Amino acid sequence: MNGEKWHVTFGDTADFAVVQAGTDPHVGDGNTLFIVELKWPGVEVIAKPHYMHHLIAGHYHFGFRNVRVPQANVLGEVGQGLSLSKEWFRRERIMIAARCVGAAQRLIDEASNFAQDRVQFGSPIGEYQFIQGMLADSLVEVWAARLMTYAAAQAADEAGAEEEVKLVHAKASMAKLFASEMAGRVADRAVQIFGGRGYIRANVAERFYRELRVERIWEGTSEIQRLIIANSLYKRGVRAHLEA
Repeated sequence: MNGEKWHVTFGDTADFAVVQAGTDPHVGDGNTLFIVELKWPGVEVIAKPHYMHHLIAGHYHFGFRNVRVPQANVLGEVGQGLSLSKEWFRRERIMIAARCVGAAQRLIDEASNFAQDRVQFGSPIGEYQFIQGMLADSLVEVWAARLMTYAAAQAADEAGAEEEVKLVHAKASMAKLFASEMAGRVADRAVQIFGGRGYIRANVAERFYRELRVERIWEGTSEIQRLIIANSLYKRGVRAHLEA
């Protein structure tokens, strides 16, 4: 194996990494997943970049130089790499949506409590319509994201036929796209409601504002989700995606 792998979460403590590598293009989808021991000869740490999220975890950049990987360390079968990755994406995108819903609920709760307690110019700021508007919009959006996430999860549990699985792939992308962008908007509003306090590292809004940004990037960016959704729309039409 030769190449590089970025963003290895907990690469500072992990003993193994799952690596997708190009294999024989005429076998399966031309990609294969391997379980690589990070202490093997030829595996090296290229960099230890610092990220704005997951401050307690290392996200190392690894290099692989003529690393010999035994057949026993093939995950699944040779040529199944993309298929297995898609299966993981369906699950993880729904989990990302769920995490974003939970984070948004926490932010709304905290910002709402603060707005009702914080007094400026003789009144709690929660009585001002601009503050009320931000909280109301946030609550509406998190409710919508929550329903989408539940629907995608239900579809994933019930999918059996291949076409149903493909629809789940699109619905998981829809849930991940909407929930991740929703959570970003809610976090931004929460920082605004907390004002200067929202910039303090000990404040929940600051932490979530920073942590939630990655949800629009990993396991497929928002732009990739839109491509998946549009392509599924062209193939299956509107009604298929709106069914419970």
